[in-house]
Amino acid sequence: MTFLIIDDHPVILEFLESLIKQTESNVEIIKTYSVENALLILKSNQIDRVICDLQIKSGKSLVIPEFCCKNEIPYMVFSSYINKSLIDSLKSMKITGYVSKGSRTEDLLTGIRKLIASENYLCPEVEQEQFIKDDTDTPRPLLSKAEIRILKAYNNGLNTDEVAELLHLKPVTVRNHRARALERNLCGFQELTRRFIFWEE
Repeated sequence: MTFLIIDDHPVILEFLESLIKQTESNVEIIKTYSVENALLILKSNQIDRVICDLQIKSGKSLVIPEFCCKNEIPYMVFSSYINKSLIDSLKSMKITGYVSKGSRTEDLLTGIRKLIASENYLCPEVEQEQFIKDDTDTPRPLLSKAEIRILKAYNNGLNTDEVAELLHLKPVTVRNHRARALERNLCGFQELTRRFIFWEE
């Protein structure tokens, strides 16, 4: 069985490796610090299980969970970042396990054992968080590729005409994409921008 571990802290990589080897003797472990390198490894190697953080130096990223879901690779998230919207997003991406970095070592070991067996597991902190709803919860916006490009341009301080010129679109097309994004996400432009910045990879 081949594991890929993704985290930007060397101590955590070593700790996870030791726990995996403690749990499973016949295992190969590949470690990396970056999402980009992890994707290269996943595309060029037979990886059986993945453990990843969501907060790598480049920011929050669901690229690895999305890849694992699409390619049916069992994966566990080991992250200090937890909220209800994120849990819901990861459940839709067929997450196998989710363990908080604030959990006990025993919870992490349970998560690793369940991951090896392809069984679902949420540590107690994650289990509890999925039922909490508060004002700091930030749902991931549902956006098309065109809407993402337009929001990125707006976030660079451009107005509608400048966005249209930059993306070689008509201003009316930019406004239509923006209106559809607002309608789909049931919020105003400032809230959509806040959510987009929060989730931007």
